[in-house]
Amino acid sequence: MGRSGGRGGLKINWGTGFTWSAWLAVVVLAACKPAMPPEGATPRARFDWSVDRFEREKYHDAIRGFRDHLLREPLHPTADSSRFLLAESYLNTDQELLAANEFRQLATSRPNSPLADDAQFGVCRSFWAVSPDLPRDQEFTEKTIEECTRLLEFFPRSPLVGDARDLVAQARQKMAAKELRVGRYYYDRTFYESAIIYFENILQTYPEADVIPETLLVLHYSYSKVGFQMEADLVQQRLLELYPDSEQAQELAEAAGDEG
Repeated sequence: MGRSGGRGGLKINWGTGFTWSAWLAVVVLAACKPAMPPEGATPRARFDWSVDRFEREKYHDAIRGFRDHLLREPLHPTADSSRFLLAESYLNTDQELLAANEFRQLATSRPNSPLADDAQFGVCRSFWAVSPDLPRDQEFTEKTIEECTRLLEFFPRSPLVGDARDLVAQARQKMAAKELRVGRYYYDRTFYESAIIYFENILQTYPEADVIPETLLVLHYSYSKVGFQMEADLVQQRLLELYPDSEQAQELAEAAGDEG
């Protein structure tokens, strides 16, 4: 038999063989059921449903909708847009590597699509979004440069070329700063020969970097420490001539004045 219970005159019929916990589980499952396009919807209606979720920033719903649409209708006219917006949805939910994969698939498998250059830049943006702080490995910073360079090579007329170049420039600045950090690590521990290798690499690989004056300064000191005075003097001359107003040039000038 069922049993009744309640408080203040309210009676609840628990039902034979069915506990309150089971009823609660049913309610929770119903509330948590993932949103999906209507089962009988047309391909276009499925796409529109997913776009609506994307525009309302319900990105997890949009992800399910676009994936379902692509699975059912991979050749539908909206397939390119579905994959692009699927990738954007991943990017907006901090799933950058999944986003990069979807963007790349669109850019490489559909190079003639109107969205191909946008997708290629999406790969760049995805890797840049996970580019870590300087103390950590810069694999994704390097991938940002690689993928943006790919856009410049394969889509030279794209309106995104300027944005890609800007992103490459930012990534190269970061790579140069990372190299300087490593070089200074060796310099501070008196491994001057190892430090010189990193400093010279910065000058050759990232000549436009903001850290060049600082690099020249510590390279000058490194050469002096190992007794290569001619090389040290040439580096000093380069610093004073190319960056005369820098703090590093002023530091050398002051040091020379003190010695005099």
